Amino acid sequence: MLGSEDGFCDRRGEFVRFEMSRLTLKSAIFSDGFIQLSIGDLPVTIGRSHRADIAINDLLLSRIHAEIRASENGEFELVDNESTNLTIVNEQDIDRVILKTGDKILLGDTELIVEIELDQSNLHERTTREIPSFKPPEP
Repeated sequence: MLGSEDGFCDRRGEFVRFEMSRLTLKSAIFSDGFIQLSIGDLPVTIGRSHRADIAINDLLLSRIHAEIRASENGEFELVDNESTNLTIVNEQDIDRVILKTGDKILLGDTELIVEIELDQSNLHERTTREIPSFKPPEP
């Protein structure tokens, strides 16, 4: 039986299985230089509080500054938590954004670089299912 840890229901009510995509946040503030997350790890909070899933020692951060969650399409979405000092991605103040490889997240004085590794194992299957059917016009 499929559970919520296996996927989610999209807008049409169809079950979508989570892929093995991985998000890497790179920064000198992390002891290993990076943190890796999969869709199954989400949601994850970021802030200066010890209660945040990713605690960052930066006085310009709110206690729970932002959250990374799975979007309806199974992508990594960064959501600002109405923080005082904004959540900035690629020099733009955001309320929410789908993260992409190369994005630069600025939280207070802390910069995080985004890398996303997508599972390519069933790329063909996903692509063909997402292509809408086309019926040629009648002559």
